Amino acid sequence: MQKLRNSPIFRALGGKLGARQDLRSILLIAACCLTLATLGSVQLSWIKRANNAQRQQVMAAVRSSIRVFNRGLHSEVSHLLTVFRAEPGWSPSGRARRLAESHFVWHESSGHGPAIKRILFHDASSQATPQLAELKLAEQRWEPIRPEHGYQGLEVRLRSASSRHRRVISPSWLSTWLYYPDCSALVRPVATIAREPVSGRYELQFTGYLVLQLDVEHIRQSILPALVRGHFRATAGNVLFDVAIAVDDEVTDFFRSDRADTSDPDVGTESASDATTLSSGGDRPMAGWSETADVRRQVLLTMSSVPGPVARLGGIQRIALRSNVPEPDSIEIARFPRSRQRAEESDGETGVLPFTPDRPRLFLAGDRQHRLEVVVKHVNGSLEEVLALQYQRSLVMGLGLLLLLAGAMALVVVSLRRASKLASMHLEFATAVSHELRTPVTAVRAMGDNIAEGVLGTSEKALSYGKLIRDEGRRLSEMIEQTLKLVSLDSGSGRYDVVPVDTAAVVAEAAEHVRPIIDRAGFVLERSDANDIPHALADETALRQSLGNLLSNAVKYGLPGRWVKLEVAATSGDKKPEVEISVHDRGPGVPPKEARSIFEPYYRSVSAKDSKVPGSGLGLNLAKRMVHGMGGRLTLRSVPGQGSVFTIHLPVAG
Repeated sequence: MQKLRNSPIFRALGGKLGARQDLRSILLIAACCLTLATLGSVQLSWIKRANNAQRQQVMAAVRSSIRVFNRGLHSEVSHLLTVFRAEPGWSPSGRARRLAESHFVWHESSGHGPAIKRILFHDASSQATPQLAELKLAEQRWEPIRPEHGYQGLEVRLRSASSRHRRVISPSWLSTWLYYPDCSALVRPVATIAREPVSGRYELQFTGYLVLQLDVEHIRQSILPALVRGHFRATAGNVLFDVAIAVDDEVTDFFRSDRADTSDPDVGTESASDATTLSSGGDRPMAGWSETADVRRQVLLTMSSVPGPVARLGGIQRIALRSNVPEPDSIEIARFPRSRQRAEESDGETGVLPFTPDRPRLFLAGDRQHRLEVVVKHVNGSLEEVLALQYQRSLVMGLGLLLLLAGAMALVVVSLRRASKLASMHLEFATAVSHELRTPVTAVRAMGDNIAEGVLGTSEKALSYGKLIRDEGRRLSEMIEQTLKLVSLDSGSGRYDVVPVDTAAVVAEAAEHVRPIIDRAGFVLERSDANDIPHALADETALRQSLGNLLSNAVKYGLPGRWVKLEVAATSGDKKPEVEISVHDRGPGVPPKEARSIFEPYYRSVSAKDSKVPGSGLGLNLAKRMVHGMGGRLTLRSVPGQGSVFTIHLPVAG
């Protein structure tokens, strides 16, 4: 065996096979590396885009939440001021009843009734003895407040303001409110309609102040968390945020929005079974609220100047409200003298026109301006840092997947390399054995011929043994030649001399070569050759071998028809002219599911195995590869139970 491996033929054949396999391995490895590089580039680009999209989505959601939160807060404040709007025609008893009704409307429409702790009235009609009274909602009456009740500071402020207020006021004052932070009080003037004695004109005379004292703790513990929960958790989804109300950069109220329960359609409803809650007041945010990655938005206060009359009463800063104009409410007073004169001319008796109050105006009273903001920040710190951390995690996961894919590809390449090497070793072994078997098989065939011709005797048994040895030797020799031909095709050493050949002559030679096999099998060979068969472009030897394989197969699998037809024809038309050489049989045919597999090397159909027809499964594969090597093609038409037709298509010479 070692001697065989060291032979020149074996080394040359092995070198060609090894070089071809090395080239395939290199191309496979290069394709794998290119695939990994492409996947890595696409994955990196996708991760960057996903990270940027997530950042934009989160930032847009936060900004939208802040805008909606601002509108909600503005709406609540505007609604409160609109409900308690001016009514100049009220008497003191009627004022108590109407304000009690306004409180009921506010409670029912907003659900925040406890936000108003007390409703007070400062009576400034008598400058000598102004008094402060509280509205008893149940009895709908006013009860004077005694000094020991602790409203001295508020009363001092109201007395100071009333002393600077003009006795005759314009209708716009009835919609003007002042907020005193130290007293948590909303204050607006109250006026009555009176006739001026000299001119007889109707005018608004200042009589005092309506005071709405707010419950700040209820607002901080109930209203603000509800607004934050309703607008931030529902919009931000499962992204956690810290929401704070800051006054002059100092956090006064702090809320943390937890993950929303997506199965609950009412995101504003808290559930004790999961952690969808908002904490307030107890926790304090970490340092760094002034980072550039934070989202800050002004909520209510503006830095613009206030009108002079409001400034004289202590107003220092405008609180911007975005609300609709209140619903019309007729007040018996003419806003302009000319309108009043036209009304007196038309109405005669009352001399008044209906009037709709202005949109509520709200000002902050105090010694300096303030800045009120809502600040939103990711719970884990800067939003940029959180997104950067997520980006790094995505990169690590992507790199891990690429490494896993690279490992899988490496295993596949190694497995293919080993399989190729093993197949090469098997092929080398088969080649070596086939070469070594040529000589003894030739000797066995010669001995069989001699015995069949009566060299050792003319007895019937001796002659039959001789014929058996000769036939089996011939079959074994054909198998060896087919194996060597397959090896030469796989190694690329097979070369074809494609030249114009006499198609009819080559077909006749192939038929005569296979004639003994056909006769011994008891088959009938039918020829059908067209006239003037043109020359075809082919390799004469390869064409003869291909036809021989097809005819041999037709004899092997042509039972029970025992008929073979060899047909030669020329085709033309729209397609390129071709010479068609067809081999017909009347065997069992080829099932459709096996039509492609029968051309694979060493493949044998189920019917062939069941009928125990001898064969190696190389004939059709060699025929197809040789025909394709010459530039032609081999086709199959088969009807199960009726037979098969194998056709060689070759281009016409010239």
